[in-house]
Amino acid sequence: MTSIWDIDLQLFAQEKEHPATPRRRQLARERGQVFSSQDLTSAVSILFAVLALRFTLKFSVEVVAEKASQIWAAGPTGAPTIGWALSAIRDVMITWLLAVFPVMAAALVFGAGTSMLQVGFMVKPQLLAPDINRLNPLEGLKRIFSRRSLQMLLKSLAKVLLIGSVVWSTVKAEWSQLSALMIAGLGHSVSTVRQIVGRILLNSSVLLVGIGVVDYVYQWWEYEKSLRMSLQEIKEELKDTEGKPEVRQAIRRRQRQIAMRRMMQEVPTADVVVTNPTHYAVALRYKMEEDNAPKVVAKGLDEIALRIRAIAEENKVHVVEDPPLAQALYHAVDIGEEIPEELYQAVAQVLAYVYRLSGRMPMEGA
Repeated sequence: MTSIWDIDLQLFAQEKEHPATPRRRQLARERGQVFSSQDLTSAVSILFAVLALRFTLKFSVEVVAEKASQIWAAGPTGAPTIGWALSAIRDVMITWLLAVFPVMAAALVFGAGTSMLQVGFMVKPQLLAPDINRLNPLEGLKRIFSRRSLQMLLKSLAKVLLIGSVVWSTVKAEWSQLSALMIAGLGHSVSTVRQIVGRILLNSSVLLVGIGVVDYVYQWWEYEKSLRMSLQEIKEELKDTEGKPEVRQAIRRRQRQIAMRRMMQEVPTADVVVTNPTHYAVALRYKMEEDNAPKVVAKGLDEIALRIRAIAEENKVHVVEDPPLAQALYHAVDIGEEIPEELYQAVAQVLAYVYRLSGRMPMEGA
């Protein structure tokens, strides 16, 4: 019979309150599930388009005006023909494209850059494949009346109200100049209206960037919340990951590499290396003040034994050939352990020989 305690444990294991693991984040990215703020991308595009327009408007107007003058000055001597009309239209379109190119380029470059900064470079052709569920009317109704749609509606209304307040405050501040346009000259009126419209566009785009930043933070929070995992999901992921043979092999291979590197780092600290001479190699270290008996700091067969011997010779560690002792030490003692009592006498003879050669005592160890 299931107890209330067991039910509580099951519910706790299903609560998604743990941060996502790196593997879950990787799988989500592979499926195209990344967080980004479209509002921030659009706002940055609009802001830099407005800035580009602010700095290139005079040049663009001059280019268009000059081209218009040329077209009218080079009009047909007789009745206009279709060829002349097509040529004029082509020239006008090319001129307008050149005039608006800085604005379009600024919007495209900075918008794409903002999007890439948010999600990085990611190409997922499978996301472009047609989805039959999108043609389902019921699924469409669910999306229309979903919580996300309501959030989008409220966000759009908030943006309209905020931008409307910016327009109203700007117009209110410049109302005296707008009122004077009725008696002002055409050139002054155009300049005044251009300045006011430019100020409205700049203030509105800056406001949109601020809204985009808030939306970016919100999207990040929503994304992290959606990726949260329960304790059971974490356990299942670990089971799936560690259960794969290639993963286990990679972990064991990495562990062997780390252990081998650490072992080879201990060879220069040894007092002596006992060899077979080539098939076995055992490095011993003895510090009387710290150790009860000599310790095996490294050991190996064949190629590893040759590496141990080479490192010992490079670091001027004595190498003693004693095949029976080398084999006994290799099979009887693990790395980091002290030698057994039955090998005390044989090891003591080797160490005494090494100490006589080096002219030092055991307490002066490596």
